[in-house]
Amino acid sequence: MTGSGAARIARSDLVLGTALGGGGQGKVWAVEKRLVNRKWPVAYKEYKPDSQGQLRIDALERMVAFLPEQPLAVGQWLAEHAAWPAALVTEGSQVRGFLMRQIPDEFFITLPSGDRKAAGFEFLLNSLSYVNMMVGNVTPRQVFGLLLSFADTLERLHGLGVVAGDLSPKNLLFSLSGPRPSCFLIDCDAMGLRGDWVLKPVQTPGWQLPDGEAPETPEGDRYKFALLAVRLFLHEQHGKDAAALRRMDGAVADLAERGLSRTPTDRPALSDWLDPLRRAFDSAPETWPAAAPTAGPGLFGTATGSTRPGGSRPAGPRGTTVGGQVPPQTSGPFPSGPFNPPRSTPQRAPSSGRAGAVAFWIVLAIIALIVWQIATHSGSGSSGGSSDSTGQPGIGSTDTRAEQATALHTLLAQNADRRRGVSDAVQSMMNCSDLQENRQVFEDAADARAGLVEKLDALTLDQLADDLAPDLHNAWQSSEEADRAYVRVVDDVSGDCSTSAVTGSSAWQDAVSASADATAAKKDFVAVWNPVAREFGLETFAWSDL
Repeated sequence: MTGSGAARIARSDLVLGTALGGGGQGKVWAVEKRLVNRKWPVAYKEYKPDSQGQLRIDALERMVAFLPEQPLAVGQWLAEHAAWPAALVTEGSQVRGFLMRQIPDEFFITLPSGDRKAAGFEFLLNSLSYVNMMVGNVTPRQVFGLLLSFADTLERLHGLGVVAGDLSPKNLLFSLSGPRPSCFLIDCDAMGLRGDWVLKPVQTPGWQLPDGEAPETPEGDRYKFALLAVRLFLHEQHGKDAAALRRMDGAVADLAERGLSRTPTDRPALSDWLDPLRRAFDSAPETWPAAAPTAGPGLFGTATGSTRPGGSRPAGPRGTTVGGQVPPQTSGPFPSGPFNPPRSTPQRAPSSGRAGAVAFWIVLAIIALIVWQIATHSGSGSSGGSSDSTGQPGIGSTDTRAEQATALHTLLAQNADRRRGVSDAVQSMMNCSDLQENRQVFEDAADARAGLVEKLDALTLDQLADDLAPDLHNAWQSSEEADRAYVRVVDDVSGDCSTSAVTGSSAWQDAVSASADATAAKKDFVAVWNPVAREFGLETFAWSDL
């Protein structure tokens, strides 16, 4: 099928109303004097020229023709759960975009500032104090209900040959207003239909599949669903530890751990989640349990709680993308809820565990001795001495020291000029100017930083100094935290902005703290990097260049 039966409407026949928002691909408007299925308000997404050049018109045609082909009940269900493309919009012979239904009213929230925002799951991937402030009280039972609703929706989509692909927390909306929590999907033109994609699939930073796995499969959706389940109970937008979920429901936690398997065929189907989620929804408490106790500062523990919005910062990568619609009351891009990146605090074992700590070091010494003996025997049995079979020092590394330094330098160059844009946006925000534009600058910078951390973690740098990669990881991760905190500042002061309101916001203090951490890590990094750069004739940096 070519999709030739897809409905078409000339752009000149549209009466465009309020701009609803935009993202990297295009812009969205309300459409007046038209309804989808004679009852739902209409929105029009028009692609930007660069996106139009990459657009697969045949795939978009098939997507538009898909819904009318379905049995009435199926088509009705799909239209009620997603902003599915309903008609092509043309200008002459060129397809400019498509019509879809607007986001239903129940999938918006009103922020403390008075702004009305689309209720993206991104709002829920934050500390409880932030969720309570922005959304209101969200109970464990409601979270299980949202997962149940989304699992059912995603499982039915898979049955129709639809793959979500990029399960961004911005493209998945929630409602807590009905008798049961419910979900609504936007940016449906980014989904795959029977193996076809309108635009090249992308993955949100921090939500990638493992080992370069292709995102265009139901198995990929299952992985990201498990990731979402874990992170909703971690109250953060990264991390893979199912311990917090397990404290609420062991059966659902078991499914999540299987869903995070690196082997796609080991991941449970979405239908396998439904009964355990129903039971969890029926039995879950209305309040959150107290945070699990953590060890004091030191070597052996890691914090699981948080003393401020931002939580605990792990070493893993994370990030987000922008897309979808905004309501007429919102001037900025949609959806625009903030992410709360965490901040980690090293922890110390309890003093009562001194004997255990001694035993730990004894075991560690034994392991080290065994490893040394294996290495010694391996070296005596070959002519390679301390080198591996490639002739390079170390174990398993195939890159030379120069190649690794060059690869790292290439990544550093991708961060050029980012800091100046953020600095200008901070100053503008303090003057209460162009708040929504500044918010977008902060989001873009945070996303870019998260992407750099992902790329950094993928590099092999074992020939370089041990501290080099961790210092840069911490520097960029802390910078991302600061950028995300600035997003929250904008949300805090949008309704009543003043310089004192900006600097008095708790999110401002988060940004200041994260920036200080970033500065310290950047200084540590350049102190190690610059001698390496000079060794190979590469660019040196001041800490502020990062």
